Amino acid sequence: MEDSRENRLQSVDRMLDEVMVRHFEMAALLGEYRDLLTDLEERPWDRDKRRLVRVLPGAKYHVSATFAREHVKRIEGELRVLFPEEE
Repeated sequence: MEDSRENRLQSVDRMLDEVMVRHFEMAALLGEYRDLLTDLEERPWDRDKRRLVRVLPGAKYHVSATFAREHVKRIEGELRVLFPEEE
């Protein structure tokens, strides 16, 4: 039983790490988008950048956000099993 609990705790720790990495990646994407907006302020005639800015925040951001949200749900479920409410 204790081995299973330890495995579950390690799994939760890995999932938390994965969520942290995704949030760092999302922050980097947002930084790139901000840079793109700054470039457009300086060169508003750049058609390719204007096209790109219209699809912000982009598919990669949405995929990462969905991954993080779903992982957090899994983490919450695991933690409820590991630490049930006391009656």
